[in-house]
Formats: sequence, structure tokens, C-alpha cells
Amino acid sequence: MKQYKVVYPHVSNYPDPIVLAKGDIVIYGREDTEFPNWIFCEAIHSKKCGWVPKQILSTPSEEHIATALTHYSAHELTVNPGMLVEKELELNEWSFVRTPEGEKGWVPNKVLDIKNVTE
Repeated sequence: MKQYKVVYPHVSNYPDPIVLAKGDIVIYGREDTEFPNWIFCEAIHSKKCGWVPKQILSTPSEEHIATALTHYSAHELTVNPGMLVEKELELNEWSFVRTPEGEKGWVPNKVLDIKNVTE
């Protein structure tokens, strides 16, 4: 895994994120205009709302219903400059990272120094 240095702060906007299991049904909402391919969804089972990558959703029905194709958590991390994180996944200008303390979550790529990468 590659290690990245946080160069700008990011505060989590969603303290109670949407969490989906494979096969969960969601109401497929609007697409984010700042970060394309993020869809605002509501989970039918929990009624929680949040941003979900389009890539993990089935094509929505005419009734705007879609299915999660994999497990997913919209948990965002609050990070500060100087922190080091390891990137596990990158989708749509966001990275799913892990801190040295083991906390995992999403941060926007723009807060990471992509030039300061170590193997």
C-alpha cells in the first residue's frame, strides 16, 4: 500500500454515514456536481442518506431504485496536515484511506500530497 501525506485539513461532513451491504436497496438520487459519479442515495433498510459511488450501484429502475453491488461505507475521516495515511481504494476524486491508528474512511484526493508517495 502507498503512503500519502495530508497537506490540507478535511472535516467529516457526515457523522452518521450511510452503510450498505451487498444487495441492499437504495433510492437513487441526484449526482454530485463537484465530484461526478457520486450519487446521493437513501438506504431503504436504515433510512440513512449519503453519497455512494455510482460504480457500486446497479442501473436504477424507472422508480429510481438501485441495488448495492458490494459492501460500502460512506464514513469520512477528519484529517489534518502532516498526518500520514495509506490509500486502499480511489474512486471519483476521493480515496478510502487508513490512518496509522487503524481508522478507515474517505478523504478527497485534493487534501493528499500525491507527489509525496512512499512504497
